[in-house]
Parts: sequence; C-alpha cells; structure tokens
Amino acid sequence: MTPSGAGQAAVGQPAASRPAAGPGAAARAALGSVLPTSWTEAGGRGRVGGVPLADLADRFGTPLVVVDERHLEERLAAFRAAFGPEADLTYAGKAFLCGALVRLLDREGWFVDVVSGGELELVRRAGFPMARVLLHGNAKSVAELTHAVELGVGRIVVDHPDEIGEIRRAARAGGAERPPAVMLRLNVDLAPDTHEKVRTVGPGAHFGMGTASAAAVAREVAGAEDIRLTGVHIHAGSQIRDPALFARVATAAVDFVAPLRDCFPDTVELDLGGGLAAPYRAGERVPSPRRYAEALRAGLDAARVRDRIGRHRLIVEPGRSVIANAGLTLYRVHARKRLDGADEILAVDGGLSDNPRPSLYGASYEVLNASRLRDGAERVFRVVGRHCESGDVVAPAAVLPGGSGVGDVLAVPATGAYVFAMSSRYNGVGRPAVVFVRDGAAREVVRRETDDDLLACDLALGVPEPAADGARPLTAAEARPSRER
Repeated sequence: MTPSGAGQAAVGQPAASRPAAGPGAAARAALGSVLPTSWTEAGGRGRVGGVPLADLADRFGTPLVVVDERHLEERLAAFRAAFGPEADLTYAGKAFLCGALVRLLDREGWFVDVVSGGELELVRRAGFPMARVLLHGNAKSVAELTHAVELGVGRIVVDHPDEIGEIRRAARAGGAERPPAVMLRLNVDLAPDTHEKVRTVGPGAHFGMGTASAAAVAREVAGAEDIRLTGVHIHAGSQIRDPALFARVATAAVDFVAPLRDCFPDTVELDLGGGLAAPYRAGERVPSPRRYAEALRAGLDAARVRDRIGRHRLIVEPGRSVIANAGLTLYRVHARKRLDGADEILAVDGGLSDNPRPSLYGASYEVLNASRLRDGAERVFRVVGRHCESGDVVAPAAVLPGGSGVGDVLAVPATGAYVFAMSSRYNGVGRPAVVFVRDGAAREVVRRETDDDLLACDLALGVPEPAADGARPLTAAEARPSRER
C-alpha cells in the first residue's frame, strides 16, 4: 500500500515524495486523509464502513463507486462548524450528484448548485427545496432558464448579459409568483495557482463577465420590478491550496460591489465560490475547512466589507473538498501480464469510461489491493483500464503486493468527486453502480447501467424487426452467454 503514479503530473495535486509504507496501520497513517475515515483492515482485507470491499465487489459487481456515508456527514459538519450559521453552505453538485446525496444535503440544511437542466431535474425529483437551489452555467439554454424560473429556483447566476433578457422574458411568460433572483458572475484576474484546465478566472477563462460589463448589467437591472439583483459570484477554480487566494477572491467581490452599492438590496449576497483542494496522494496537505473560512473572512475584513457594503450574506460552494475522499472506486483485475521491455501490467475492468481524469489531467491516485493488503514482497505494477486507448492508465506505477493477480479487487481512493460525474459510455461500457456504506451495511443508491440502458435511445433498435421465422429476436442481455448473465 504505497504510492502509485509517483512523478505523474496531476491537476493541482503534485505527486508526493515519501518512502514506501508498510502494510497495516503504518500504511493507513501514511495515507492519512486520502482514505475514507472508516477505512480499516481485517484479515488482510480492506473495509470501509465496516464492510469488506471485496464482498461489495462480489455483491454489486465492478467497477463500483463506494461512498463512506459517515465520512460525508463529518465533512458537512466540519464546514458548518467552520462557517457557522452566518453563511449559506452550498454543495457544488457538478462534483457528484445522486438522489441519496441530495436528500442528505437537505437534512443537513445545505443549499445545492446545479449547472444544467438535468442536474436541476435530479434535485427536483429528490424533493429538494427549490428556494435553496442555485443555477450556474456559462451557456444555459432558454429552456433551462425558463424551467428554472418556473420552478422558482433560489438564484440564477448570470454568466453573460444576454441571459438577463431571457430570464426576464421567461418571468413574464410564465407568470412567476416572484421576480427571479439573479447574481452576476465576475471574471477577475486573480492568478490562481492550479492546473490551467480547472482555472476559471483571468485572461482566457470563458466564465462570467469582466467588471465593466457586469457593472453595466447591475445598473440596467437596479430597481427593476421583473428581476431582482441580489449579489455577485466569483469562483477562481479548483484544487486551490493557498488560503491567500481565497482572501483575494473575497476582496475582489467587495471592491466590485462597493461603488455600485445602490444597485443591490439591503443585504448583498457575496457568493465566493468553492475550489478548496482535496488530497489525492498520501502526504499531501490541504487547508482545512476552518482555514478556508478564516481566509475568506480575512479578505472581507481587509476590504472593509462592513464599512463599504454594510449588510451582506456570505455564500460558499465547496464540492470536491466535501465528497472526494468519502469515495473510492473498486475494480477487479482481469489480467496480469508482462510485455517485452515494459512494466508488469494489471488490467482492470474499468478505467477511462468511469474515471477520465488521469487521461484528461494526468491525475494521480493511490491504489490498494483490497483483497490482499499483504502478500509477499511489494512490486511495481502499471494498472491499466479496459478501453481501446493507450492513455487508459489508472496508475502508471502502483506499488502493490507481489501476489496481486487475476480476481483481486483493487481500490482507488479519493474518487468521490469528478469521477462518476464525468463517467461516459465509451466502448459501450455502462456507467458503474454507486453504494453508500455505514455501520456494516451497504445500500445501492445508483444501479449499474445495463445494455438496455445503453441502447434505449438508439431509435433503429427501439422496435426490433421480427425474425424471418417469426420468432422474437433476442435482446442484448439474452444474447450473452449464460455464464455472463
């Protein structure tokens, strides 16, 4: 249970340099916050939530996303303790979203932000209060904006001036009970130190409006009866480790609002986004929720928010830092082989379609053998996925027990965020199931996609033609060999 992928470039998560960790408690200590808090070892096998991971793989199949529900609740509580009741804690749904999580967020009093009509519909069907929903997005369709207005979502974050007209037309056409509330997304040059693909402010970023454009919109809608301007939004990016950057975000928001104070209501909403980093590799250090809150408050104080703006309401949007380390992904090894002049390979039954981050960003992960945490001397394996891409590499240099082989269950921690959410159907591989675990029990919250799910939208296959002899053609599931069904 030692570092995998050492030296691999990663999205805001430099590979840690440390000596190899031994098995058991020593390895658990070295991995630190990368693993779910309920991770334990018993009988040489890994457990989360008191459930053996290999048993979960047998029961639900692989690939499988496993979420430690107690870890998740503890993270939500840590953010609440850090910010107190004076902030609206808003979960960034794009990191990971499912009905069970939405209902947990509702019980904990959180808000949710969504970035599409699909995410909005998921939240609605989960029974979440629309007043605690924020709709983001840099290219929202007219249909999405109209639906958001009809549902009465709490806030629509306006990404560009043209959206103002669409929102106002939707409000008039739908006879909204209250004028829709909007916030202006600002693009300010804060130079966050993170991977360029997850940096969302500054030159070249295609999110939000420059301050001059946003100021013109604020003046246009100030005092309007068919739309309510409630505040501003700034999100600098993801995997941010420097608390000083969060302080600059807070200061930039105050600096924009102060000269336009008359355009805003008595209480100005300052949505300062998210972006707090999560650890992906053993030994990585990231700011705590409390340090994050302190940095934002320091920025507000430095900008003299009370003198220049007066009454205000803080909104923050953590996502990755809430869910990333609560989750891990299980794979089953299908092949062990050595290629001429190459490393020894373990090929697993997932990869690119359920986690594109290594290919997209060079993301780096730890890998553990949940079936045999100790089995002889450790050795380096290249863990590869099942897809027809040379870039489908889960970890280029995973140090695992030398006895690792076909049938073993490998666990990849820190995959709660931007893994299931970014999964695809590449190569006709259905998306994985998701299970929540706690106190020795597991419950499936998202079922695995079947062949029928994959083919449901293919109109040529929707009404099968009768066979020549009049017999009904076999479905894809029926056509599979019986041992695979």
